[in-house]
Amino acid sequence: MVRRLDMDITKWYAAIDTHCCGEPLRIITGGLPPMEGATMRDKSLFFEWHFASARKWLLTEPRGHFGLRGAVVTAPVTKEARFGLLFLHQEGHSSINVPGIISAVTAWLDTGQLDPAEAAKGIRIDCPAGTVRAYAEWEEEELRAVSVECVPCFVLAEQLMLTVQGVEVKADLAFSGECYAVVDADEIGLDFAGEAALHKIQEWGSLILEAVTNRLNMEHSRLDWGSGMYGVFFYRRENPDSGGRLYRSTAVFAGEQLDRSPGGAGACAHMAVLWSRGLLAQGERVTYIGITGTEVHAMILKETEAYGNKSAVVPRITGSGHILGFMNLVLDPSDPLADGFVVY
Repeated sequence: MVRRLDMDITKWYAAIDTHCCGEPLRIITGGLPPMEGATMRDKSLFFEWHFASARKWLLTEPRGHFGLRGAVVTAPVTKEARFGLLFLHQEGHSSINVPGIISAVTAWLDTGQLDPAEAAKGIRIDCPAGTVRAYAEWEEEELRAVSVECVPCFVLAEQLMLTVQGVEVKADLAFSGECYAVVDADEIGLDFAGEAALHKIQEWGSLILEAVTNRLNMEHSRLDWGSGMYGVFFYRRENPDSGGRLYRSTAVFAGEQLDRSPGGAGACAHMAVLWSRGLLAQGERVTYIGITGTEVHAMILKETEAYGNKSAVVPRITGSGHILGFMNLVLDPSDPLADGFVVY
């Protein structure tokens, strides 16, 4: 095959690659027009309608991988917000991504696009799920962590019994910007260590999500966007006799995509379940350890009413993000794999 000496580039995007507690995020910083829409939901749908193909080749191999998620920074839609964030994954978009928010705030601070003093006081960020507040935590002028106050979270259903491959599975359903099934991994014999164990978690996550979706007709004012149930959050309590709350955890979503971080919205859903059962008090510290051994720290900040006078809680998640690199990604139409591919 004869190759031209000059590259025939038809598309170009700039990005900052980051991670929060192992969860990778590609923040698209160049190559996109402003996202149109009066709300963040409208902006997210605008992106999916016009740039679904770009999402695919920006996140999949050979430029990305199955675990990679994405974010797009937009103009805010509320007066108080500093900016907006859209969240992308392999199958589409999500309404919230707490590790993604931590990564984006970290990247904006490290590249000088956010004032440290402003971030320390707290900034508002518009997301499709609602407006969240993020705080930068400093130690001797070094960024140590970012805390995110999630949208109000509440329990949709408790102790839902499912039959999955002949096994009785007990799941709690909670809304935390997305709807999660919350499952105790010990009750179905799942472990968090080793490649085989993680594949089993992915398999069970997909099966449980399918079972819940088939069982329920979800009725919630914010579920008219998306497919209803979003993911499954698995947890296992560590050292329960110690008195503290320490959990191993991960989540499965978007076609068996496995959360590398200990959890964001999934952990918030879990805390809403604990609070609903009277097992977690306001201000009580919870630590989640992910499949990579990284930790996030969490607590319930306050109780509130939301979404039509439902009793809800506002959790806070604290974790650390890091910049991995600055990317220039191009589309060469002569590349037989230009559109990307996925290996699960």
